[in-house]
This record gives sequence, structure tokens and C-alpha cells, in this order.
Amino acid sequence: MNIELSEIKGYDEREIVLELITEVTKSGEEMEEKETRGSKSTDLKLYLVNSSEDIQGRFDKAGMDVADDKNTKKAAREFFNSIVIEEDEVSDGISFLSVTYPRYERTDEAIVVDRGDVFWILTTELKEWLEDTVEKVIKYLPQLERVYLSPDELEDTMRSIADSEIAGFTAEYHANHKDRDATLQFHGAEKNDLRTAEDAFSATPTRIEFNQKNSPATAIQGSGSNDGFLKLESVREDSEAKAADTLLRTSEMFADRDIEQFRVNADTSWKLFQPGFVVDEYTSIELYDPGRDETEADSLDRELEEEVFSKHRYQTGRWGDDTFFVYDKEHEEVFELGIESNELVLHARETTTAYSLRAFCRTVLDEFDSTYSLRKKETRVKAQ
Repeated sequence: MNIELSEIKGYDEREIVLELITEVTKSGEEMEEKETRGSKSTDLKLYLVNSSEDIQGRFDKAGMDVADDKNTKKAAREFFNSIVIEEDEVSDGISFLSVTYPRYERTDEAIVVDRGDVFWILTTELKEWLEDTVEKVIKYLPQLERVYLSPDELEDTMRSIADSEIAGFTAEYHANHKDRDATLQFHGAEKNDLRTAEDAFSATPTRIEFNQKNSPATAIQGSGSNDGFLKLESVREDSEAKAADTLLRTSEMFADRDIEQFRVNADTSWKLFQPGFVVDEYTSIELYDPGRDETEADSLDRELEEEVFSKHRYQTGRWGDDTFFVYDKEHEEVFELGIESNELVLHARETTTAYSLRAFCRTVLDEFDSTYSLRKKETRVKAQ
């Protein structure tokens, strides 16, 4: 990044965003000359990350804990043994994070903002560099997990950006409700292109690009992805404040929708009776697809065994013909998975949190069957 720690000492989050936006600000002429997206020009990137504990100021120690833990993945241990993390305070709840690869003599920098419900990690470094540094810090620290939106939530959020239009999108296409055959990419999308892709290919969006106007000219170009990633690609001069407000507001919507989908609010409690039990409260997440043929339900559990539970992450047990007890080894949590016709229903147990529920839903939607939609239920059951 082209920002020194000394230049932003004492800044609040909006001042930080405005300072970073200067790196992507362009004149009107430069905006008109920008013909295509995806070039290696500077972008402002924002990762939205959930944290199970407050590790701000302790990223280095958290990384060393992983490196010293023989039970963690070999790739994670090797990563933290190969890098150097430094973190300096900018202001209350904001820190300047540096990740250095001594072997390559390269340092990538980011700014971490504690927003209460989520961390913001802001940077203007190249994406291909971040994949080997900052993104791996997020991936390998067990306390951290990126916000995740289902395709429906992503589309609703991006369409709600004021004074904007969808300019393109990336959508995953699954054939026969299971195998990923292709990824569709549209740039300069027409109004109904996304709906057509969904109807014709069962393709659901994973990234949506938008253009935002200061009438009549394009003022802001950006995108949002369902894995908690927002990006501003270019901002017209004199539109910096609007860009900052857009990024702040959209990130809040991302975090709010993630919390709404996955937070376990009900205190699951089980009371034993003879000859069974009753559940007082519960949180459930349903993955459903009205278009999926109910006759496929018989093979659904087999497909889950082969394509989801075969991953090293999960251990499972069966209860009857249609219920799995699932242990997420990464988060050390148990939840219950029921197969109801052609739907998957996740039930939180006493110790289940959003982390294991979110991770499982992400696996199903991204790798197993992207045609599913997601809805959450929370109920208090009164004993008769």
C-alpha cells in the first residue's frame, strides 16, 4: 500500500477508507478510458471476517500458536513458520498489519478494523499476492472465518446499492444438481441476464459487479462476492465520499445478513422424559430447492457421504435412515443433519455455533449443489 503508518495515526474507520480510496481515484478522462475490468490496476479490497475471539494486536501470537500445534494442518504450520507478522496500533480498534515473506523479500500490508461483529481487513495490494499472505492468515487462523452470503442474499444486497446497476456477474453452474460443469461470466450485463442464467442453467451468482452513477456519468465501479469480499475498482474524482459511504453501508449489510443467516440465538435445551425427550428451543437452517426432483432423495444421503463427508473435516454417525450427527473437527462442534425429502436441514445442538453451520452451508452451496437456497428457523417449543 502507498500509506505509511505515521500518516494515519489516530484516524477513525471512515478516514481510513477515504485515505485508501485516494489510491483508486481517477479523473473523468481516466474513467472513460477504463475499458475492461480485471486489469492489474490498483483496487481497494475489503475482507469481512468473523472472529470467535478478539485477536487484534495478537495476530503474530495466534499464528505462532498454530505453528506449534502438531494437531493443525501441515500447510498451516508451514505457512506461519515461513512468514513474519507485525501489527501496530493506528487508533482504538484499528491496527496496521504487515505480513512478510522473508524468502521472497516481500511484505503485504493491510488495515484491520474491529467492527464488533466482524473484522474489516482493508488493503490495496495485488490480489495474486494477497492469496499467499493475508488471505492465508485468514484461512489458517482458527479464530477467523470469512463472512458468507448465499446467492440470494448476495443478489439482494448488491441490488440494494443506491443509484447503481449490475454491470456483470460470475455464476456457478451445476448440472443435474450435483456436478459443476462450468462457470458463467458476464460483463456489461443487461438487466435480466442474471435471471436468465438462473432460469436456463440453474446458475447462481458468486460475484456481482456494479456501476454507481453520479448522474449521468459513472462515478464508482466495484464488486461484491459471497465469500465476504468487496472491491472498489475505480472512483471518479469528487465521488470519494459517496464511494466511502457505499463501502461502509454495503459491508454493514453483508455482516448483518451473515449474522441473520447463521447466528445461533436460541439456547437449545433438551429435557429427558420417558420414553423420549423434548426440545425447548432450537435453531435450524434449511437448504432447499423446489426444483430438485423428490425422487432423488434416496440418493441424496449417498451423495453427501461421497462428496461432503468424505472430506477430512467431518466425522459422522447415523441415527435412523434420515439423520446424521456431524462433527466438524476444525471447529470441534457437533450439529445434526436431517434429510427431509429433497431438503437438507441443519439443527444446532447445545454447543453448536455459527462457525460450523456456516462452513457446512458454504461447502454445500459452493461445491455440492449451488441450486439450493437457504432459510433459517428459530422456534421455542412449549411442552404440552
